[in-house]
Amino acid sequence: MLQDSAELDQELVRALFDIRGELHQAAGGSDYAGDLHADLRAARESGPVHAAPVGEVLGHSYRTGVLAEHSAPIYSAFDFATVNTVLRDPDVYSSAVYDSVSEMFGKNILQMGGSEHTRYRGLVQHSFARSMVPWWADNWIEHIVEVLLRRIEGQGRADLNLDLCALLPLLTITSSFGIEWHQALQLRTYVETMLGAGRPKSERLAASAAIADMLRPVVVERRRSPQDDLITVLTRETIVDENGDRHLLGDDEILGFARLVLTAGSGTTWRQLAIVLWALLGHPDQLDAVQRDRSLVRPAIEEALRWEVTDPTFHRLVTRDTVLGGVPIPAGAVIEICLAAANLDPARWADPERFDITRPIRPHLAFATGPHVCLGMHVARAEMAIALNAVLDRFPRLRWDPQAPRPALLGLTMRGPAEVPVVFS
Repeated sequence: MLQDSAELDQELVRALFDIRGELHQAAGGSDYAGDLHADLRAARESGPVHAAPVGEVLGHSYRTGVLAEHSAPIYSAFDFATVNTVLRDPDVYSSAVYDSVSEMFGKNILQMGGSEHTRYRGLVQHSFARSMVPWWADNWIEHIVEVLLRRIEGQGRADLNLDLCALLPLLTITSSFGIEWHQALQLRTYVETMLGAGRPKSERLAASAAIADMLRPVVVERRRSPQDDLITVLTRETIVDENGDRHLLGDDEILGFARLVLTAGSGTTWRQLAIVLWALLGHPDQLDAVQRDRSLVRPAIEEALRWEVTDPTFHRLVTRDTVLGGVPIPAGAVIEICLAAANLDPARWADPERFDITRPIRPHLAFATGPHVCLGMHVARAEMAIALNAVLDRFPRLRWDPQAPRPALLGLTMRGPAEVPVVFS
């Protein structure tokens, strides 16, 4: 695989995973560079619910994606209790707000609700369960981490955002779908085009079709010759339809799952792993503590997830007139829930804006909660833990590169550092 890694075009990696670049600027909010903790504190202290999107409450006006697709009123929620309520009550706050993604993704669990969501999510839930972490680690994660770190160890310095964080989740999830390394960046290009805010619909649909064209031969091959991977799992699963009849998943159903999982699996963990490294490098005493005592790896990851979550906002469609946080909200409105603000709520955590890996671990909302809690959270945690342990093993003198500017965290919709420049010689 080291030879395969040579085929990863570094300039294309930079274009695809530069949070300041054109692809991410188009998503809206990614150029936010304010003091997010202070801005979220002010928003939360002025009330748990606001009659405006998160960005506008924070003084950054943008409306793309879900916000641009709905002409209904938009509200936002900022404290832990209120955000937790929204996520745990799908009858009132529905994920049908994401119905429009089915045109690009195909039928998928993101916008499903009720028993349909339970049935379809159950098809792959076991593959992403905590008990399956060794399967992911042994088949893909550990070897990919080894290859990526071997590529840079002789250089003495690196940008871990691009050299490790971006590539690890991409190569893990694409490998689990039978996609070769030399195709992985091309697939991510299609994903970015499919998601591309402001791109013509025809281009987005063409990218969605290109992903299907890349995956269909793998589906055919796995039906004929099963392997120990995720695409094989999907070809073997059966579903009970609304008429009570059981059938194998068809190609379109498999492709709907695949587009969603490939999109999520190759995106968010990249930025969150970079945030973990950014947080520890910025607190060298805590980095040293983790280096000395690896039992602190998990607390460090959980604290970074709480302290700076990479996807700060999610959305729900209000299905009936309701009152949330004392604010009347009409049916048909969109509620934008701010996970980042909820995770910094002083009603739940003492001194919440301080990064502290010795803090007692309490459930946070970085992976959301309720029926739509992140499917891949255990895999994401495993990727981060394996990567962090390997970095500390291989580079015990890891520190910020003194010749590079200290990076800041950027973004409201997709948050993370634009680079993680380090030296380790």
